[in-house]
Amino acid sequence: MLRVAIATSSQEKIEGIQEAFLRFFQLKKSEIEISFRKTESKVPEQPFDSEIYVGAYNRVEKIKEELEGWDYYVSCEAGIEGFVDNYFNVQVVCILEAASKNYLWGKSAGWQVPSKDIKAIKNGTLDSYLREKGFRCLEDILGLSHTRSQAVAQATEMALASKKLV
Repeated sequence: MLRVAIATSSQEKIEGIQEAFLRFFQLKKSEIEISFRKTESKVPEQPFDSEIYVGAYNRVEKIKEELEGWDYYVSCEAGIEGFVDNYFNVQVVCILEAASKNYLWGKSAGWQVPSKDIKAIKNGTLDSYLREKGFRCLEDILGLSHTRSQAVAQATEMALASKKLV
């Protein structure tokens, strides 16, 4: 039985992380045990750049303190990365593999956030910005074939793939 502790209470993130572990390790649902709880990131509500990674790391460290004896500790932090006046919303996953004590990192593909709107987002959050634009959820922007759960699963699988190199 593979035991995975997840540092969130977001159903979309939990589903994405579970899906990725099932695929990567080729497991049945009965072969994985999931525990989850909300943890603090200790970064701003709307993280940018390195804050995304710091928040993901902080969440893993917190859940590791709260739940001992699990095989993997996982967190996912969403945020905005900037590069040459372009900005992208991404999901960053941090995984601590307990046996090796290795930290594994992965990131989803990102979708572009208009540079002209970054100041408004920094004064609030991406969620509030999107609601003001009339979007209720990520699927309103990306379509039904691209959900937040799928982005989290992608980032989780990228982190797990790192296991082969670390």
